[in-house]
Amino acid sequence: MREWGAVCVTSPADVLEDVAGVGEQLAAPGPVIAAAELDPLTMRVLEAVPARGGAGPATIAVSAGVALDTTLSCLGLLAAGGFVARGPRGWRLAGKSGA
Repeated sequence: MREWGAVCVTSPADVLEDVAGVGEQLAAPGPVIAAAELDPLTMRVLEAVPARGGAGPATIAVSAGVALDTTLSCLGLLAAGGFVARGPRGWRLAGKSGA
């Protein structure tokens, strides 16, 4: 990684931090698409994610009424879009406290 100047990226915020100096100031991290643009299945998963604390993918899947593998896929999409974040207590809505 050092030899080629590679950077480890673990979140959209990491990408913004790395490229912010390239041009004008970039927008603050947040959803990159509107919630209204999400497909109905992904929206159900988003609605099942707690605002505080956190929940595991299996709990979210049951709450959303969606298969676990589909929930995991949706959570990845939602995380990339800035809607959710994975914390020490599980998945939660992005920008909310872990309390």
